[in-house]
Amino acid sequence: MPDARIEERSRSMPNPALAAMDADWRETLPEEWTAPGRDLAGKEIQIPLRRHPALAKYASKNEAIKALVHAQRLLGKKGEGESSLLGLAKDRAQPPASPADYDLPQLDMPEDFRIDEALRDAFLEKAHELGLTGDQVAGLYAWFLPLNVQALLERHEQDNDERLRQRESQLAALRKVHGGAAQSVLGAARKAVLALGGGELMERLEACGAADDARVVQAFARVAPLVSETGKRARDAAPAQGLTPQRLREMLRDPRYHDPSRRDPDFVRQVSEGFDALYPGTRGQEGRREGM
Repeated sequence: MPDARIEERSRSMPNPALAAMDADWRETLPEEWTAPGRDLAGKEIQIPLRRHPALAKYASKNEAIKALVHAQRLLGKKGEGESSLLGLAKDRAQPPASPADYDLPQLDMPEDFRIDEALRDAFLEKAHELGLTGDQVAGLYAWFLPLNVQALLERHEQDNDERLRQRESQLAALRKVHGGAAQSVLGAARKAVLALGGGELMERLEACGAADDARVVQAFARVAPLVSETGKRARDAAPAQGLTPQRLREMLRDPRYHDPSRRDPDFVRQVSEGFDALYPGTRGQEGRREGM
C-alpha cells in the first residue's frame, strides 16, 4: 500500500504547469479577440485582449469572471424574477430595431470622466451589426466601461508622475548651473513670459511641457532684463511726452526743482526729460530757462 503521508504531501505540492497557466491566463484567450483602447498618442485602436491593460490587474481568469458576474448583477432590476430560456420574451431574444434602441445601464463614473459619445455610438452600431441582443450589449457595456475608465485613470496618474519626475530633473539641472540663484532664474523667466505673452503664453508653454524645460527657462531668463528695460523706458517716456510748455513752466517754479534745500532728484529728472521732449537739442538748464 502506498504511504498515505506521501500521497497527501504530493497533493499539497504546487503544480508548476498550473501555476504558469494561471500566471499567463490572458494567453489562453483567442488571438483575434480585441477591444477598443487608445495608444500612447491617444488615438483609438483595437487592442488584443491578451495585451489589453484593462485585464492586466486580474491575476487569474477566475478574477476576471467574477468581475463580469458582478457587472451582470448590476443590470438586474428590483422585483424582477429570474427567467428561463423558454420564458424569455421574443423581443428580448432579438436585437432591437436600430442601434439607438439599445438601453444602456447608468453606471457610476468619476466626476471628471466624460463618455466619448462618438465611440459609444460606434459600439452600438457594431453591436447591432453583429446581432447582439439588448441584454448582451448592456452586459458588455457594464463590464468593460469600468475597466476602461480604470485604465484611463491609471494612465493619467502615470502621466502626472512622469511630468513631476521631469520637472524635478530639469530643476536639478538649473540648480547645477546656477546654484542658489536657480529660484531667481525661474522668477526672471516667469516675468519675461508674462511680459511678452501674458497668461495665454504661459498656458501654452505649460500645456506642451516647455515650461518644465530648463533650456526654455534659461532662454526667457536671459531676455528678462531686455523686457524690463523696454518697459521702464516706456514708463519713463510717457510723462515727458504728455508735458505741455505751460506745465513745464510750472515745474520750473516748483521748489522741488529750483530750491537746493528741497530739490527732488526724480522731479528734476522729469523736468530735464520734459525739455528733451519739447525742445530737442537744447543743452544746459540755464539756457533752457532763458529760452522760456
